[in-house]
Amino acid sequence: MRLPTNKELKRFVEVEGWENKDQKTHKKTGDHFRYVFTTPTGERLFTRVSHGSGQIGNPDLFASILRDQLCIDEEQFWSAVDKGVRPTRLSPAQAKHVDALDAKLARNLINKVGLKPEELIGMSAQRAQKIWQEWLTSGPE
Repeated sequence: MRLPTNKELKRFVEVEGWENKDQKTHKKTGDHFRYVFTTPTGERLFTRVSHGSGQIGNPDLFASILRDQLCIDEEQFWSAVDKGVRPTRLSPAQAKHVDALDAKLARNLINKVGLKPEELIGMSAQRAQKIWQEWLTSGPE
């Protein structure tokens, strides 16, 4: 996994059009820039980028930022940073047709059952619930 510098993280939020919260409120920013982004479906995402010039040295931290803050995959991130291509996000009309998983269920499937996040892509809520129920009845191994 290629790990980004803080400059590359900042490039990503600029390419996608994230709003710098601190600039808007004229607050002192401490050691991080704070950004907010509203997806086409109305979801508000938040992230921070360090003022430092260093690199994120922990692959797990970068994976967490991608998954929990930016809500994209690694390929989308690097495409934005390297090529200036904005990530494709669902419009409200497209989102209505997606059988979305409950966030708590998805988190349990990943953290407790041991599924990989990419395994949840396209999984129906009914299938996810079945896997969770099977895990609950059989217990952790």
